[in-house]
Amino acid sequence: MELLPGWGPPTWSPAPKADALSLALYFLLLGSPHCTESKPLCKEEEYPVGAECCPKCSPGYHVKQACGEFTGTLCTPCTPGTYTAHLNGLSECLQCRVCDPAMALVTRQKCSSTKNTVCSCNQGHFCTMEDGDDCAACRPHSVCRPGQRVQERGTERQDTKCADCPPGTFSLNGSLAECQPWTKCGGLLQVETNPGTSSTDATCSSWRLWVLLCVLIIGPFLLLLCYIVMKARKSPGGLTQRRIDPQLNRQRTEGNAAADQGLPTSQFLPDVTTVAVEETASMSLNP
Repeated sequence: MELLPGWGPPTWSPAPKADALSLALYFLLLGSPHCTESKPLCKEEEYPVGAECCPKCSPGYHVKQACGEFTGTLCTPCTPGTYTAHLNGLSECLQCRVCDPAMALVTRQKCSSTKNTVCSCNQGHFCTMEDGDDCAACRPHSVCRPGQRVQERGTERQDTKCADCPPGTFSLNGSLAECQPWTKCGGLLQVETNPGTSSTDATCSSWRLWVLLCVLIIGPFLLLLCYIVMKARKSPGGLTQRRIDPQLNRQRTEGNAAADQGLPTSQFLPDVTTVAVEETASMSLNP
């Protein structure tokens, strides 16, 4: 039995490729809501709000209310302790920076409504992290060691530069710009006891001078004393004669007084033999 024309299963034919790609692209765009709306391209003095561009606020102000279809941006001044340095669309001003003394920072310029605080390093420190005129971190200046000199003193932006002392000079603590020359022990009366180093001076001793002074002062007295002793020993009778003379004078005086009274004078006269014996004994004791 033959089928009538138009009856039976329809013949299948593939859909055109162009139609399938168009349908896929349509559903892709329909399922991506973020692509349906794009931000507007605003001028430099404007900022985007939704699909519109609003005028920015001036430095020292921030946005209190965004612009509308028939109104401009409403701006308000920054409160103390806050600032804005440029044209902006900020809803709040930025907080002013505080220079921390614990980090050796001091305030060079106070914060204003249009400019942030400017910090710098405390005395004896230099900046290690800077942003224009502002410094964020400081470090103490280096200290030169003994035996070194300060080639360049540290500044707010640069550390101290040190250099070794040249031969023949020294520096005790490294704080001088120039090293000091060693002391020279000159003349015959000074002797170098310790040679100089890069960190210590040469030391001298004047013991020869003291010896010379002692000789010049004490020497003449010793010579005078020796002269007196030698002269006393060489003179006739020497010191013994001086001891006997007072005794003879006393005995003669007593003898003369006895003669005037008619008494015998033999007992008052000195014994010549005794005196001679005493003189001889004295001479033998003092050769």
